[in-house]
Amino acid sequence: MAAMSLVLRAAAAWGARRAASGAAGGAHLPWLGGASRLPGTVVTKGRKTHNTSVQFSAPVRHSSSHGKRMFIIKATKFYDTRFLNMLRFYVFLTGIPVAIFITYVNIFIGEAELAEIPEGYIPEYWEYYKHPISRWIARYLLDPPEKNYEKEMAVLHIEAKKTQMRLMESEARRLMRQRGDGPWYHYETPDKNLIDNSMKSTPDN
Repeated sequence: MAAMSLVLRAAAAWGARRAASGAAGGAHLPWLGGASRLPGTVVTKGRKTHNTSVQFSAPVRHSSSHGKRMFIIKATKFYDTRFLNMLRFYVFLTGIPVAIFITYVNIFIGEAELAEIPEGYIPEYWEYYKHPISRWIARYLLDPPEKNYEKEMAVLHIEAKKTQMRLMESEARRLMRQRGDGPWYHYETPDKNLIDNSMKSTPDN
């Protein structure tokens, strides 16, 4: 029904445009004088051989809200709506339990308080954090400070070795240019006693 309403409205608009230019067009092309009539347009003929067109509004379907219902072609929003629905679902699926857990920790456990270190007791590295969640992450998920220090020292050692190797390569290239020497491949010259000269003694054979 909506498509038929659009067709009728388009036909009415086309008929109105044809009717507006009907007088000029009819004067030049009299055989097209009645071609501009469409449903919704009435043509009356007078005594002076000119046409008068009266345009009626095309029937349009109205809904219960008394508004015009038109079928407008536009891009689909199905995938956008589905993505937003899934995003909202998974955000709530993970966000609500996390929020409940954090609220429980802050209310029933609370943050640690600063106190004196007992004599002879060596605190663990994760005991220096204030919040319980931070302490748990530092204890079970992150590496201890000693391990991080050793890893950084290993990286510095590797970089120092690379620097030393680059300096040695630069010095080797300088000496190669200066002495005209290089890592060229060559074969050792064989002993002359191993050369067979018997065919030279009897060249006629």
